[in-house]
Amino acid sequence: MAGLAHYKNSKISMANYEPVYLNLFEVIITPPADATRFTDEKELVLEEITKISGLVTDVVADSGVEQVYKGAKRRFANAFAPQTTVDLVIGFNVNVKSDDNSLIAYKSLREWCDLIWNPLTGGMSLKSTYIGGPLTVLLHNKANDVLREWVFPTIWPKTAPAEMSLEYGDGSAIYSTEITFCADYWEDVTV
Repeated sequence: MAGLAHYKNSKISMANYEPVYLNLFEVIITPPADATRFTDEKELVLEEITKISGLVTDVVADSGVEQVYKGAKRRFANAFAPQTTVDLVIGFNVNVKSDDNSLIAYKSLREWCDLIWNPLTGGMSLKSTYIGGPLTVLLHNKANDVLREWVFPTIWPKTAPAEMSLEYGDGSAIYSTEITFCADYWEDVTV
C-alpha cells in the first residue's frame, strides 16, 4: 500500500541506493611554479587536507527587480550575474617531517603566501607569478566513482595560515590551519 511508512514502500530502499557521503572527497591543487616547496612536497601537503568549504557554485540571479501594474507586483531576475568568483576555505593538518623538522603544510602554504607579499622582505609578485591552479575537487561514492567535480582554473591564497596560539595544557592541543583561496571562476561537472 503506497504511502504507508514501511521499508518496502520506499523505492530508494528497495533499489539499494546510497546517500552522498560528505567525507568521500579528494582535493588536487597545482601550485604556482615559484612555490617550489609546495611542488616538492605536493603529495604530503594534499594528504594534510581535512576539509573544504565554499563550493558555492550553484548560483541563481536574484529576483530583485519588481514592477507594479495596478497594484499587482511582478518580479524579474536581475540582469547581471550575482556571483562570478568564489572563496574556498581549506583546512589542513600540520605535521612535522622527522628528517628535517619542517612543518609540512605550513611552510609550503607560507611560501605560496609570500609570493603575494612577503612580510619579511616587502617583496611582491604579479598575479601571473602567484596564481596556481587548477584546484580540482572530486566528490565520489564508496566505489570511488566520481559523482561531482569542481574545477577552479586559477587560485591563490587570500589569507595566511592561522596563527599558532601556544599555551601549556594537557598536551592534547595540536596545530591545524585553514587557508582561504580566491578563485576567479569555476567549472562544475555534475555526473
